This record gives sequence, structure tokens and C-alpha cells, in this order.
Amino acid sequence: MLLVSSGSGSRGGGEIFLAYLGKGLADRDHEVLMWIPDDRRMDELADKCSPFAHIVRANYRNTYDYRARSLSTCFNWTVSRRVAREWGTLRPDIIHINKQNLEDGLDLLRAVRRCATPSVCTIHLTQTASYLHARAASLRDRVAHWQLSKYKGVFVAVQERRCAMLREFLSAGGRTKTICNGVPLINYRALRALREAKREMLGLTAGDFLVLGIGRLVEQKRPFLFIDIAKQLHARLPEARFLWVGDGKLAEQWQKTIMAEKLEGVISWSGWQADVLPYLLAGDLLLHVAEFEGLPFAVIEAMAAGVPCALTRDFATELSFFDESNALFVDDAGELAKNLQDPLTLARVKEGGCRLVENKLSMSKMVESYEQLYRDAIAIGSTNKTNYRKMPCNPSDRAG
Repeated sequence: MLLVSSGSGSRGGGEIFLAYLGKGLADRDHEVLMWIPDDRRMDELADKCSPFAHIVRANYRNTYDYRARSLSTCFNWTVSRRVAREWGTLRPDIIHINKQNLEDGLDLLRAVRRCATPSVCTIHLTQTASYLHARAASLRDRVAHWQLSKYKGVFVAVQERRCAMLREFLSAGGRTKTICNGVPLINYRALRALREAKREMLGLTAGDFLVLGIGRLVEQKRPFLFIDIAKQLHARLPEARFLWVGDGKLAEQWQKTIMAEKLEGVISWSGWQADVLPYLLAGDLLLHVAEFEGLPFAVIEAMAAGVPCALTRDFATELSFFDESNALFVDDAGELAKNLQDPLTLARVKEGGCRLVENKLSMSKMVESYEQLYRDAIAIGSTNKTNYRKMPCNPSDRAG
């Protein structure tokens, strides 16, 4: 399997997905090749995946490194031809392209069209540029639609609502399938000692209630809403402490806001952490308030670690499997604080989250679904090649 990164960065959900998928495939005795752009921001992903995959670093520029974004990829045919030749020399059985959004990596899709190898493509965020209020949104959406419609493989979305939006965007121009993101199952009860050690390192007492935020400090994740909710919860639950795990361009502004609000003893920041499991084990609640998502790994990793999750109702409506049996909701701070003081409610939500991951959102289920998709794509590719060989020549071809 050749897993292809579009090179947007090592720390986003799309790249976490690649690492989990690659590890799962390797554990099932598949040979995994991982094609990763040689930009320094991709070093972390390459290092993380090197124990189980053969890493191929490539000269490739991500869509968002171009000033004109996807408009620039309309004209870089030489890049697509070169990339197609590189992939051809690797001789994979299947090529799997991993895209962050609709307009990301369109030149990679053009490259795979030049290959005889079967392929699939995962898109994590299927909202249009117009939905995201991007500059020149209408033109960028037209470019994305034009390029995506040329692709003959299967597009995979990471949850049903994202898949429905993708089908609507493509109209009749593509085949779509939903395969939910998945994470490893965790025996969090056996890791009790790690929880206690991490809480001690964080300076927490037995009576402190630790609320986590996990993600990049960027507008999409709404870290300032996290601060607002933290203030409201702390007023009702003085024992609550809040910790954001992650980094990003808003880090300085975010810390200044905490100081201005005099919340230094209430809200803290760990910066980026390559391994969030110790923080999850130390936590008592994940507070997830992002504006839009695909299927966020922070939430399902927390559920796997036995941490109750509090979500916005707007986000939960996009995912039919999040409900009162496995999640709390942040829209009413008073009601949320009341639920956090009820051990039975917390225990019910914790167990519901664990069951959801085990039944639907595990890494093994994700990998099995992609294995079947690969088999189907390879079988279709073999049939098409056979049919092509059996087709009679056009008379004009014979004459030539």
C-alpha cells in the first residue's frame, strides 16, 4: 500500500489518521510505503511512521504553500507528471491519497490519473470554500469540482454528514463511501498508575477536576470559547482546573487573554505534545468546542481512554452516533456543571463513549474497512485492464 500525504503538516487530524492507518495495516502484515513531502514540518510524521512503514520523502509543495492556493495547481502539470513517475517506480498495488479538504492536493489526484495503479482518496473536511468564507471561494470551488470530477476512484469521507456534503458537491461526478476514523482501544483501568503520576506532575490534588482542551490553537478550534466556558464552569465548580494541550498561531494571544482575565491559576497550557495519552488519562473531561470538524481524533481518543466528552450540540447533530448516552453538551453551562457533579451521569457517559469506540470507531474496524476498499479497487482495476486487452482495435488504428 502506498499511503500519500498531501503535506499540510504533521499535527493535524489527517496526518494522525495516516499514522493510525499505516500502523494498523502493518500490524496485519501488509507492506506499507508512505510518500511524505520533504518539507521540515513533515519530519515529525515521518519519524513517527518510520518504525512500521518505508518512508519516501518527496519534493512536493502543499496547496497552501502557494499564494493562489488551488488555483496554482491548475497549471503545475509538470509536478503531476513527475509525481506519477515517482509512484510508478515504487510499483504499489494500491495508492491511497490523503487530502485535508476539497481543494487540497488536486495536483496529486491529477498525478494518480496518470498511473495504471488502482487508487482511493480520503477527504477529511468536505465543506466548500464558500462554506468556510475563503477568499475567491466561488472560483476555488469550481476548480476543486472540476478536478475532483475527473477522478475515477472512490472518495472516502470520515463520517456520514461529510460524505453527504461530498456527494452534493460532486453531483454525479464521483463515487463516495463513508469509513469512520478509528483509534486503538485502551485498557485505561490498567493505566491507573500513569494517571496518578501525570496528575502529580501537573500539580493536581485528589479533589481537582481536570478539564482538557486538545487541538491546535487556531480559529477553527475556538480556544477563546474554551476560555469563556471555563470561566462559567469555574464559577460553579471551584475545584475545576483547565488545561489546553496543543500549539498554534493564537498561542500568544490566548495566553495574554488568560492573564488579562486573571485566570492563570485556573487555566494552563502544555504546548504541543507528541503523546497525549498521559494527559487524557489524567483528565476528567474533554471539552471540545471546534467550529467545524471531520471526525476529530481528540474526541474518540478521549472516549477510548475513558474520559467523558462535552460537545456542542451543533457538532453532535452532524454525527448521529453522539447523543446523551455517550456525551455531555456545553451549550448550557449550568446544566453541564450540574452533570459534572453527578458521578452516575459521568460514569454512564464514560461507559457509553467506550462502547461507541469499541463498536464503531476502533482502529481495527477502520483498517478492515480500508482493506476491503483496497480489494475492491484492485479487483475493478484488474477487470478494466482485462476488458481493455480484449477490446478490438479501432479500424483507424489498424490502418495506422
